[in-house]
Amino acid sequence: MPAFVAHSLSRPGICLALALLALAHPVKAQGVNFTLPDLDDRPVQLADFRGRWVIVNFWASWCTPCLLEMPELQAFHQAYYTRAVVIGVNFEELSAREIRPFVARLGITFPIVLSGSQPIPGFEIKGLPTTFFVSPTGQRVDTHLGTVNTAMLIKRLAELEHASGSAR
Repeated sequence: MPAFVAHSLSRPGICLALALLALAHPVKAQGVNFTLPDLDDRPVQLADFRGRWVIVNFWASWCTPCLLEMPELQAFHQAYYTRAVVIGVNFEELSAREIRPFVARLGITFPIVLSGSQPIPGFEIKGLPTTFFVSPTGQRVDTHLGTVNTAMLIKRLAELEHASGSAR
């Protein structure tokens, strides 16, 4: 340290400078989270699924591609439930009573939550369907606009697991 700097800072000044420097270090980005009601009006919190991959799929009952991909999401959910969970986010202003027939007809067993067509921080929707991959640590790591299928979800999950070092 140059002599003029060392002499110009008192011990309290150095402590203050070090404290400010410590605060200036970037803080690790916080992961995405939400709490939304399910079809029985129970809260579903994304953070409750930490430790597993989460596939968050935004859909609407008027969206034909959304309804066509639901059996694919269900097949993935059944086959990979121990490694990844699917959460379907209905992105329209319908009640649970109005959504239940779609879910029942499609045989969906993964959680369906209601957003009331309200945006959710960290999940930018440019169209439907949109699917997000959330890591076991709660970081949104991938986004897919358009339909998905079981094979694509399996392949992408394996790629993300490999990239993160959590492959099984």
